[in-house]
Order: sequence, then C-alpha cells, then structure tokens
Amino acid sequence: MTQFFMQHQFWAAVILYWIFSAAVSGMPEPDPKGNGGYAWLYRFVHTIAGNITTAFNGRIPGLKPLIPPALLLPVVLAATACAAHYTVHPGAVSTGDSAAYDTLMIAQAAIDQARTQPIPTDRKDALNTLIRSYNVARESWLTYRGAVATNVPSDAYLAQLNKNLLDLTNAIRVLTGKGVKP
Repeated sequence: MTQFFMQHQFWAAVILYWIFSAAVSGMPEPDPKGNGGYAWLYRFVHTIAGNITTAFNGRIPGLKPLIPPALLLPVVLAATACAAHYTVHPGAVSTGDSAAYDTLMIAQAAIDQARTQPIPTDRKDALNTLIRSYNVARESWLTYRGAVATNVPSDAYLAQLNKNLLDLTNAIRVLTGKGVKP
C-alpha cells in the first residue's frame, strides 16, 4: 500500500485533501461556553482549509495566471511516475534482494571488462579489492537469501548485506576512477 502511494503521490495528496476538507466540514460548531481548546482547533483547521481552498479557487490576486500551469505540472509528473517503477527479477525474495542482484551483476561486468584489458601494476590493487569486495558481497547476499528462505530473522543479514554492497559500490568507483572502464 505504501508503494502504491509513493508511485501516485499527486493523487494521494488530492485524496488526503478531500478527506481533510470533509472532516473539517463535519466538525460541529464550538459551544461558546465550552472548551477553549476545541474552539481554537475549530478555528485553526477552518483557517487552513480556507487558505488551501482560496489558493485553489484563484482568489489570490496575481496567482490566477499561474494556476493552470501549476495544476497541469503535477498531472504530467503523476503520469510519468506511474510508468517509472522498478521491475523485480523473477525469483527475488524482495525488491531489495533484486536490487542487490543488480549490483552484483554490475560488479561482475566491471570485473570481466577489467580482466579483458591490460591493467598497469598500480591499478591491479583496485581490481583485486573489487574482486574481494564482490566475493564478500555475493556471499553476504546468498546468506541473506538463505535466511529469508528458512524464515530466520534476517535483519542482521540485511544490514551486513547493505554494508557489503556499499563497499562493493565504492570499489567499483575506485576502479573506474583510475581509468579502467566497466
């Protein structure tokens, strides 16, 4: 459900505004002899709702020409947000597992590419570090997948996997920064 709202943020905001507006409209009038806190809350939420409605109805001077483009922009962005989502690999146990697999594949491609090029001796250390980081990250990934598959609490394994993937990413950057193209 959270992922749905993240992919459709504009429409989530519209729905939340509609719910807020309905809730504010449904509030009973405060009793003049009643609690002062409720009277303050009543005035506060009605002021907020009124200001939002005023902004959207074009009652603010000089804002009217900007409203059509401003309202069109979220619609355009919302339409593209629906199409831009990550496709999880078949067999992945989660989105994070699929992203870890992608990172490992990128590192493997960088290693394979670097091995096909002649590497100066001063750059071999960077390649060896990348290979070690890849092996550690891959082992960590397999351990995490094993923990998830056997219903073992996997939080510690996920934290270690994230650390190892960060180290792997940094090793790729060091290698590519020294002139070996992945």
